[in-house]
Amino acid sequence: MIFNPELHRNIWLDFTFHRVIILPVVTMLLIYLFYLTGGVENSASMAFNLAWIFIFLWGTKSASETVIDEVSDRTWDFQRQSSISPWEMTWGKLFGATLFSWYGAIFCLVFYVLLKPAEIFGFGFSEPTLTISHEILLLILGGIFSQALALLLSLQILPQIRRDRTNRTFRYFVAGLVIGLMMTSFCFNAAKSPTTTINWHGFTYSVGPFAFCTLLMFLAWTIIGLQRSFCKELQYQNIPWMWVLFNIFCIVFFSGLVPAENLNLGDIEISGLRDIQNHLLHAPLYFGFFIAQALTYFALFTDTLSFIRYKYFITRLREKNIIETLQQLPWWPISLIMTIITGTIIAVVQTQNSTLFENFSPAIFVLTTILFLARDIALIHFFTFAKNPRNATGSAVLYLFILYILLPLLLKALHLGSLSPLLLPSWGQNTPLAIFSTVIQIAFFTKLCLVRWKQNLDLITSSEIEKT
Repeated sequence: MIFNPELHRNIWLDFTFHRVIILPVVTMLLIYLFYLTGGVENSASMAFNLAWIFIFLWGTKSASETVIDEVSDRTWDFQRQSSISPWEMTWGKLFGATLFSWYGAIFCLVFYVLLKPAEIFGFGFSEPTLTISHEILLLILGGIFSQALALLLSLQILPQIRRDRTNRTFRYFVAGLVIGLMMTSFCFNAAKSPTTTINWHGFTYSVGPFAFCTLLMFLAWTIIGLQRSFCKELQYQNIPWMWVLFNIFCIVFFSGLVPAENLNLGDIEISGLRDIQNHLLHAPLYFGFFIAQALTYFALFTDTLSFIRYKYFITRLREKNIIETLQQLPWWPISLIMTIITGTIIAVVQTQNSTLFENFSPAIFVLTTILFLARDIALIHFFTFAKNPRNATGSAVLYLFILYILLPLLLKALHLGSLSPLLLPSWGQNTPLAIFSTVIQIAFFTKLCLVRWKQNLDLITSSEIEKT
């Protein structure tokens, strides 16, 4: 990584003589000012807080802007044509763009170590208070996770940035910052509570090591996501098997955080209590179902769903070229399959209706939820297949807001709540109406998608005729 060309380029750009000198001087003066006004403890706290600012605010913002700025400046294509590998690009962009922020953070952490009167070494998770080494370790790992996540999110919309020539990095900076801060704060709070435990899939773990391992796992997935995204940008074709593993990981991990409580009712035969216990026991399955559904929407809004990609996919499929067909496979069918699998498990395992909730049927709820998801898939593709899909994402989000929030609220205001299965998944009420309405909506949006598909196909055909 030392000989990484991206790292060298950022060193030449960021580490000017003026910046190299002025940053530690200003940092030292701020810390000394707090030392004069508040003593050693305040100055140490100021040094540690400055390290947070350098790493999370400055570093995360730099990471979110690095590639998008190059696309806007029209220099990114030159780097894509170079011989640099995806892994070199990953490490070069992640640490090259944020290197100066780490330079400032290192000075702050050095002052923090020198000023704070506490034990420096020791990496245990069972101490009543955090050691300095443990604090610094969590801060560094959390900062890298925040920066890598912001960079990863910004890479997903590069096709839109190229098309619109706009620089919209603030939302990805905020997303990376908020999630990174939440994860790091969770690790700090967990390490300060060594006696607290957490239940995961029925097993009890100490919350400190569990939080630390969680941070490491999500950091690893973020780095893998960066590498795969740079593979895509550098025209390396990959089968999306890593997305399959990530879906499985998310479903297993997050469903394990939902407690499956056994109320130990014994001989008590109260139907309401039995229903509560039944729903609690199957809560992880429902949560895994919703996680798979959320990943499907995430794939729909972040993956490239262009007409050209689907045309390549269909062509390779007709040629029976399995490898290249899988390489062109979008992410959303994988997550949709995971949604169907988890939903099927719910329908099979929890077959009985509930007396706690009126006419509640797990099978109907799963079926209608998947049908509405299929409708949303068709709706999103209708906008992405437009001749100028500049505002495809915004238009799709607007229509989903109208369909899922605005219209159901209108029905409720008009005292027509019994018609809500027209627009929302049904749990067993008005089942024929729910299924019929979703099938009609799927057919309607699918027909619109096919019309736009034919228009794009005719446009390509006519352009090819004009060239000949």
